[in-house]
Amino acid sequence: MSSETIYARVPTAMKEAVDAYAEQRGTKLTAAVVDLLGRGLESVADEKSVDVLRNNLARAVAEKADAEAELVTARAQLATLGSFAARAGQRVGACPACRKPITGGDLFGAVQCPACGKALTDLLAPKTGAVDQRELLLFVGALSAVLGIAYLSTKK
Repeated sequence: MSSETIYARVPTAMKEAVDAYAEQRGTKLTAAVVDLLGRGLESVADEKSVDVLRNNLARAVAEKADAEAELVTARAQLATLGSFAARAGQRVGACPACRKPITGGDLFGAVQCPACGKALTDLLAPKTGAVDQRELLLFVGALSAVLGIAYLSTKK
């Protein structure tokens, strides 16, 4: 390997630091200067790639925050849907025709009695006390929450 000579004046503190570096490594001053210059030049050359890595990290951190926010939203939606599913299976009244029990799912999903097939739309505006109003209101509240979540999820 050929070598060249560089003459340079450096501050006293830098010369002392290079001497200490050479002594710590058990090398001569020339080898220490070559090592330090090589490392410095490599560091300068890698500066752009370090900036790229920093930008990629910042982007990844932002994407992670977005994903965590979406996870929180999804968990809330799942809890609401779970509540709705529990209400859908709960008895809310009796069929006006056959008097068999009907659930929130029968009333708002199938809209007909599972036993006799009669339409249950009359129960939404009952003429008699065939529906437990409190249970019906709780079911309607859960249904409203599900519809609200569905609406909000389309706004993303």
